[in-house]
Amino acid sequence: MTILRISWRNLWRNPRRTGITVFSMSFGLTMMIVAYALMDGMYGQMVQFATVLGTGHIQIHKPGYLDNRSLYETIDKPEAVLRVVDSANEGWAAPRSYATALVSSGPQSAGGYIWGIDPSRERRVTDFQHHLESGVFLSEGGRGKVVLGHNLAKTLSVGPGDEVVLLAQAADGSLGNAIYTVSGVLQSIGETIDRTGVLMDIRDMDDLMVLHGKIHEVAVRLARPDRLAEALSRFKTLMAPMGLEVKSWRELLPGLSEVLKLSSTSTTIVLFIIFAVASLGIVNTQLMALFERTREIGVMRALGLGPIPVAAIVFLETIFMTIISAVAGGVGGALWSWYLEVYGWDISNFGGSFAYAGVTFDPHLHASLTLTAVVQSVEIMLVVSMLATIYPLFKAARITPATAVGRGR
Repeated sequence: MTILRISWRNLWRNPRRTGITVFSMSFGLTMMIVAYALMDGMYGQMVQFATVLGTGHIQIHKPGYLDNRSLYETIDKPEAVLRVVDSANEGWAAPRSYATALVSSGPQSAGGYIWGIDPSRERRVTDFQHHLESGVFLSEGGRGKVVLGHNLAKTLSVGPGDEVVLLAQAADGSLGNAIYTVSGVLQSIGETIDRTGVLMDIRDMDDLMVLHGKIHEVAVRLARPDRLAEALSRFKTLMAPMGLEVKSWRELLPGLSEVLKLSSTSTTIVLFIIFAVASLGIVNTQLMALFERTREIGVMRALGLGPIPVAAIVFLETIFMTIISAVAGGVGGALWSWYLEVYGWDISNFGGSFAYAGVTFDPHLHASLTLTAVVQSVEIMLVVSMLATIYPLFKAARITPATAVGRGR
């Protein structure tokens, strides 16, 4: 108890120095928590954009379809698949068909990638309807219309109300061609769909490509994305009797999945290094305090206090500063992260929309504050603080009455 009192009182013998050290540690912890929250928010936003503006959380295909995306690798009984997925009550499902085509308007033409979708089901799986630059999205009764990708519409110099011609080789070997009215133009949401995307009613797609009701994919949006592993396992079990393949977005977007894993690790390492640099203040504070109290420590040693209690005093001083910094920095980081989670951070002034790992995302970043981010940040600060106090601790333990008196002259 005496050592605790001495350590606590020593902190406030020079309140200015202690205050500066505590402030630097608290500020470092605050920035670390905010950085974690922003990175978690950005990664979550990337996954959100990749899944609700494209893949969905889970996809179902005929085995081998993803290897070459052949027009002929189809799901022959889509109604049965949709019934099974719907009955699982894991989320929402939408059928899709795909094909390549030549899209033209007047003298302009470009390669297009057609998405045949069920407008009513697709609205529950993806958020295309909320990312229109102009016009309106496809409606259930709106046959003969298409929604174009941002760059494709620019290339063709078309907008809502204009007509485009689609030319493609159908599944029966014939040459499918038809005229469609542009219903809307998407915002920039991803490189591929921006450049080639053509969304049309799946019934129009069936007529154009002569698919006879067959589809290529069932995309699933989970009601609980955090249950991805459980839902994936369940759908694999349900689809096995039908001979269909089930994959999660992590398998469909391996590049994004790897980026998220590596980025999480690298973020921790970088923040650890930053805090390690900041911890030099702890070393400096303790060494200065030791220099000022060398004679005092020598007297305590002369009165019989051993090296371990002396080292314990220095260690406890660091513990006290770390606790104060953890409380102040934790509260500050949590409040700042909460603000960024609610109101976001608009970084559009730095260059409009952003793309990372092939995914375009909204430049209005929102933090995602989690208990894990706070705990990990405090743990890093604690580890670095303990490492930073090792040298001053040994210096204090090695002070003898003779060296203390000699230095005090």
